Amino acid sequence: MKLKDCTKAELIFVIKRLQMYSLSDGHYIQLALRDVEEEREARKLREARQLSGLQNQKMQEYIALMRPYEGVPLKDIPEDVFTKADAVLQEARSADMKWRKLMGFPSAPPAGKKRRAASSG
Repeated sequence: MKLKDCTKAELIFVIKRLQMYSLSDGHYIQLALRDVEEEREARKLREARQLSGLQNQKMQEYIALMRPYEGVPLKDIPEDVFTKADAVLQEARSADMKWRKLMGFPSAPPAGKKRRAASSG
């Protein structure tokens, strides 16, 4: 039998048994737990980099789509360009929200609510 064949309950039993056999007062278990923690953090940072890259890519797409219409009234922007730009912007926002959640940052309130709250005070 190998560790990967064990159930969660069996793995807990193995850990407890190893602690019982160990004369190091759980030192090796603590080292292993730190290794697990470091791996979790590394995985989180890899995902954060991926999300940040996606958000940046989508913002660049949005800018490229809207740049030709800089200074043009919204009503004069072709609807297909506006629709595509809006979809790309939503993808960028979605990636940003996932990044914020992953990194433990609160979600940013919509700009309209922030301005209204500031002006009503």
